[in-house]
Amino acid sequence: MKILALAAALLPLAPFASTAADSPVKRPPNIVLIVIDDMGWKDIAANGSTYYKTPNVDRLASEGMRFRNGYAACAVCSPSRAAIMTGQSPARLHLTDWIPGEGAPKNSRFTVPQWDMTLEKSTPTLPQLLKKQGYTTAAIGKWHLGNDGPEAHGFDVNIAGGHIGHPASFFWPYGKEGNSHRVPMLAEAGGKEGEYLTDRLTDEAVKFIDGNRDKPFFLYLAHYAVHAPLMAKDDDTALFKGAKPDGQQDFPVYAGMVKAVDDSVGRILADLKKQGLEDNTIVVFTSDNGGVVHFRATDNAPLRGGKGFPYEGGLRVPFIVRAPGLTKPGSVNDTPVIGTDFLPTFAKLAGIEGKPAPVLDGVDISPALRGGKLERDTFLWHYPHYWWGGNISPYSVIHSGDWKLVRWNEYGSEELYNLAQDPSEKTDLAKANPEKLKEMSAKLDAELKAQDAQPPVPRKDAKAAPDPESNPAKAAKFIRG
Repeated sequence: MKILALAAALLPLAPFASTAADSPVKRPPNIVLIVIDDMGWKDIAANGSTYYKTPNVDRLASEGMRFRNGYAACAVCSPSRAAIMTGQSPARLHLTDWIPGEGAPKNSRFTVPQWDMTLEKSTPTLPQLLKKQGYTTAAIGKWHLGNDGPEAHGFDVNIAGGHIGHPASFFWPYGKEGNSHRVPMLAEAGGKEGEYLTDRLTDEAVKFIDGNRDKPFFLYLAHYAVHAPLMAKDDDTALFKGAKPDGQQDFPVYAGMVKAVDDSVGRILADLKKQGLEDNTIVVFTSDNGGVVHFRATDNAPLRGGKGFPYEGGLRVPFIVRAPGLTKPGSVNDTPVIGTDFLPTFAKLAGIEGKPAPVLDGVDISPALRGGKLERDTFLWHYPHYWWGGNISPYSVIHSGDWKLVRWNEYGSEELYNLAQDPSEKTDLAKANPEKLKEMSAKLDAELKAQDAQPPVPRKDAKAAPDPESNPAKAAKFIRG
């Protein structure tokens, strides 16, 4: 009996099951990828917030695997989304800023390179790969990868996706007619006074699931929330008035937006169960970059900084995967994973054999989903741009093992942190560890070259590098924990 029990324990986890009980054929799993806009790592209770209420996201974590070290491929939105779609790094894609970006201040030492402001049609995408496996594909919500919509990159269905990065309003008709940020399609398709964008996108997602329950589908539900303009339903906001803050997580309107996103997750999970699809559907919950702190929508502490920053608060995001038969319910994994990993992972789980694309920076993380580790331990982030009026200036980051190096081009400086000992990045170890600094700097140079990263372009009349301590991004107010 002991031998039999041991043998059973060593068996691989059961494959995804067909939804038809009497069918001998195993169909590929459905995939629901939920991407929230600007949601910080600690904007969910499962990652430690005591202010925001996220019972449905927490339930997803309790039924799947939560990665404590899940990363976005960039600290701003468009590059992260391009990385999700292609499995390639923003540096390699030369799509390295939110579209169209800010450009460079007149008094800066550099200008920005000639980067791509659209996702190139020649680059293979996740929906294109899945369509070859018989999937029906839908993009519902934010696209923000150029004027070509999701349909030009493999999606059968596009609802509300276009060039805009945020809505003019979160309430129907989602902006006045003629407003350049009015959400595409939804106003014309009809609605009613008081209709809330997060709810409407969820309605559309449920319709898609219900209409495609008999065949494999890929649903990319990319909410515009919790991006500005910060607007929530009155009833949701009221729940947080007078609630005890968690550090500087104390803004009821933002908390109401988080609640609406969580309600959306609950509705998606409930519908999958209703349709008999929950045992054959991978559900992923993540964000495109860290939470906004420069005008303090939220607080990412104990992580430093937020959206746009090269620190953990800008790069680390919620990252939850529920894959029945693969992920152990309630499991937590400290293996670092990143948005570029979705394409190779989903391709593997969908049964695509061989290398799914000619060039990939992401890896298949299914070994980690089974509770194992990955061989990879080095990550690159590259942002040759200016943002927030120049307060954020060009930088590159390499994370290798426990160590992380941040290079600021404008200031000609490098910072070194040991994330295992100092996850809040409070202590710069560059001066105390010159050999490690040299090693990490060389690794960064090698990765930038390997990924054909575009450096910022020096101005001919560039002034001398300012004092690194004058860098606004290093201000003490962004270091908490």
